[in-house]
Amino acid sequence: MTEIRAVVEAVCLSTPATRVAKAPQDEAFAGPHGFAGDRHASELRQKRDGSVIPNERQWSAVSSDEISELCAGLGVPVFALGALGENLRLSGLRMADLAAGAVLEFPSGARFEVSGQNDPCVNAAAELSQTYGEAVGQYFVKQAYGRRGVVGRVLTPGPIRAGDEVTVRLQESRPA
Repeated sequence: MTEIRAVVEAVCLSTPATRVAKAPQDEAFAGPHGFAGDRHASELRQKRDGSVIPNERQWSAVSSDEISELCAGLGVPVFALGALGENLRLSGLRMADLAAGAVLEFPSGARFEVSGQNDPCVNAAAELSQTYGEAVGQYFVKQAYGRRGVVGRVLTPGPIRAGDEVTVRLQESRPA
């Protein structure tokens, strides 16, 4: 199994004041279904058609490197910590390279599994454009594909802190 090391630059939680952006915290507790106090924390989630499915979006993470590239391409300053609605901003790896099944392990013993890539959305574009300008609102969704990070579910609860080193275990591809 291949391992990558990364560092938690920020841990962020939802605030009542915004729909997408989250506020950086010194530490946050990841419970069995997501970060305590975060709007995405739940065992199940309701789809637009009203059906209920397991929540595979209990947490989200983005890469500082990918965000820097995205912002350079948009011609704007690097988005503030939490501005993309991420729970975790990590440095030292590319989220675009993480496939479903990758596991993030934290010093506290907390473990997260990647469910998949996080597709860019118009809600984030609209909120970001208020701070970073109309070009972000217009081009964010197209430019952010492959750079919006990953989402997943909690395997083992525990506290996560800014500055934590993360071990990312990648699934080995199996021959067909």
